Amino acid sequence: MPKDTFFNLIPEKKARLFAAISHEFSRKSFDDSAISEIIEFAGIPRGSFYQYFNDKLDCYLYFVGQIQNEQNELYLALLEKNEGDLFEASKQFFKETIKDVLEGDHSDFYRTMIEAHDFRLQKVLGHGSMHQLIQTLYAQTDLTHLHIESFEEFRDLVSLMLNIFFKSVGGYFHHHQEKDPLSVTAVQKSCLKMLSWLQYGVTK
Repeated sequence: MPKDTFFNLIPEKKARLFAAISHEFSRKSFDDSAISEIIEFAGIPRGSFYQYFNDKLDCYLYFVGQIQNEQNELYLALLEKNEGDLFEASKQFFKETIKDVLEGDHSDFYRTMIEAHDFRLQKVLGHGSMHQLIQTLYAQTDLTHLHIESFEEFRDLVSLMLNIFFKSVGGYFHHHQEKDPLSVTAVQKSCLKMLSWLQYGVTK
């Protein structure tokens, strides 16, 4: 978690530092990235960095957390827009997020993170943010259309849905590494098909 001095920065300086952090972690794995590169890009003294963050991991987790928060807010907004219809909201969320992950502003970061297996570092964040997201989804979902009898069952359902998303995105990068690239549209189509299987079943 950043220190108070970071949150007290004027917006322009905060945005410049965030851009420097994004630039470094989008080009290099966590292990290969360097604080020296971040401060050079941001144009700040090294001492200032440690006034804002405890260390590189603290900085990295803040950056990842900001991206996650943006995605969580989008998911909840789509659920509200679709009047609590979890599957319809998830279809829209997955379709939009797949495009963002593969072609959006942070696509280079996602590619670097996945190729370097840096997603393991996010375990340091704990399960608090994900648990909070699922709790909020549960509170805002219209459960009358679901065979769900408890929060635990709802949590398992959301986990299955998210696994479909991660499988779809992982398939894109696997094909890319095998020199057999998939289009974003193909990844979206595959993801939505599997989500429909979960919603309606696969038997005729």
